[in-house]
Amino acid sequence: MHRPILSVRGWSALLGLLCLLVFLIRISGPSDLEGYAQHRNVGYVMDAVWDGNWLAQYDIQGRILSKPPLHTWLAGGFAALLGVDRLALVLPSFLAVLALTLLVFEVGRRRFGLLAGGLAGVAVALAPMLAKHIALLRSDPLFALLIAAGAFAALRAWESGRGWLLFWLFAGLATLTKGPLGLVLAGAGLLAWLWEHRSDPRATPTLRGPHGVGVLLFLAIPLAWFLPAWWQYGQELIDKMFYDELIGHATGVGRERSFGENLPRPTLFFLQRFLPFSLFAFYGIWRVFRRPAGEVAERRFERFLVCWILAGLLIFSLAAHHRADLLLPLWPAAALLAGREMARLAERVGRRRFAGALAVVCGLLLASVYINYHSTFGKREERTEYAAEVYRAAQALRDSDLDVRQLLHVDTPVTLQMYLGTNRRHLSAEERRLLRDEPPAAAFLLAVERSAPAELGLEAPAFEVEQVFAWAAEPEAEALLRVYRVRAAAAR
Repeated sequence: MHRPILSVRGWSALLGLLCLLVFLIRISGPSDLEGYAQHRNVGYVMDAVWDGNWLAQYDIQGRILSKPPLHTWLAGGFAALLGVDRLALVLPSFLAVLALTLLVFEVGRRRFGLLAGGLAGVAVALAPMLAKHIALLRSDPLFALLIAAGAFAALRAWESGRGWLLFWLFAGLATLTKGPLGLVLAGAGLLAWLWEHRSDPRATPTLRGPHGVGVLLFLAIPLAWFLPAWWQYGQELIDKMFYDELIGHATGVGRERSFGENLPRPTLFFLQRFLPFSLFAFYGIWRVFRRPAGEVAERRFERFLVCWILAGLLIFSLAAHHRADLLLPLWPAAALLAGREMARLAERVGRRRFAGALAVVCGLLLASVYINYHSTFGKREERTEYAAEVYRAAQALRDSDLDVRQLLHVDTPVTLQMYLGTNRRHLSAEERRLLRDEPPAAAFLLAVERSAPAELGLEAPAFEVEQVFAWAAEPEAEALLRVYRVRAAAAR
C-alpha cells in the first residue's frame, strides 16, 4: 500500500495556499476593473452602497441590472465594510474559487481517493480560467460554486433517496445569481440515471424522494427578490432580464446572431482555457465511455460527471451567445475526472517522480499567471495603461479646486467615479438635448472623456465654454479627461 503524498489536512493547506498565491499575484497586478465587462458590476455596487439601491441597481450609463443581484449583494456587503475599492469588490470571487477548490477536493477524495481529490483541487486552483476569475468582479465563480454544490447535493439525494431540499436550495441561489440556467446545470448530471438504468437497472437508484417543499423553496428564493423589484421597476426590468438577456442570449433575437452558430466553439474553449488539465479531463471522458469503472458507485459517479459536462457543452453550443467564461460551471466535474486520470498516471510513473513533475507544472502555471497579469502586452497593455491613467486623472481632479460632486458626466470611465467617490449616471441623449435646448441659468461642470462640447451641441455663440481641467498621459498626447464650465450665453 502506497503512503499518501499528503494527508487530508496537508492537501487542504496546499490548495488554500495555491488559491491565495494566485489571488495575491492577481490583486498585486495592474487594475483591470475597466476590462472583462466588469464596469457594469462596478456601477451596480456603487449604486447599492452609495445610493442605497439594494433591490435593483443601475450602472453609470443608466442601464438596469441584467442579472439577478446575489453577487452584487455580496460584493456590496464587502464594499460597505471595507470601502468601494478593488480588493473589496473582488473578495467574493476569491472566496468562491477557494470554496470551490476545497469542495472539489472533498468530493474527489471521498469518491476517487485522496490523491485524485487533491489533484482535482489543483486542477481547479491553477486552471488558467480560474486564475483569471479569482480577482474579477464577476458572478461566474459564485455561479460555478453554487452549481457544483447543487449538483453534488443532487447526486447524494439520488443515491440516498433523501436530501433533495439541499439541491433545490442551491439551485435557487444559483438562479438568484445568473438566472434559471442554474437549475438546468445543477441537475444535468442526473441524466446519468438513463445511462445507468439502461446498463444495470437493478443497481440504479430511482429519482425518488419528496420534492414539493424543495420546489417551493426554489421558487421562493428568486421570487422573493423578483416580485418586489418588478413592482418597483416594472416593464424595464422584464425587458432587460428576460427579453434582452435570457431570450436574446439563447436565441440571438435582436443581436444579429443565430441559434446554434457556436457549435464547435464551447468545446474548443473548454480544451484551451483549462490547459493542461483539460487534456486529462477529455481523456477521462473518453475512458468513461470506453472503460467504465467496475464498482457500481464509482461508475455512477463518473457517468454523473460526464452527463454534467456534455449536457452543459450542448447547451452552450446551441446558444446564440457564448463566452468562454460561461464554461466555468462545467469545470468542477471535469476537474474531478482530470484528477482521477492524473492519479492513475502517478501510480504508473511513481508518486515521487510525479510529485516532482507536478511541482514544476505548478511553478510554471504560477509564473505564467504573474507574467500574464503583471506584464503588459497587446490589448492588456491598452487596458492596464488606460486604468492607470484613469486613476491618475481622478487623483488630479480630487486635488483640484473643483467640486467633483457637481460634475455632469458624458462617457467617463466608471472607475473614475469610483476613485472620486461619486455615482452620477452619464447624461442620456434626452438629458443632453434638454441641456442644449433648455440650459440651466447657472453654470454647470461637464466631464467628458473623448467628446468635445461642440459635439454635444454646446458651442458658441449659444454657450460660453471654458475648459477648467484636463488630464493627459503625456504633455503632447490627447487628453484622456476634460472638464468644462458651461453656461448659456444669455445667462452671462
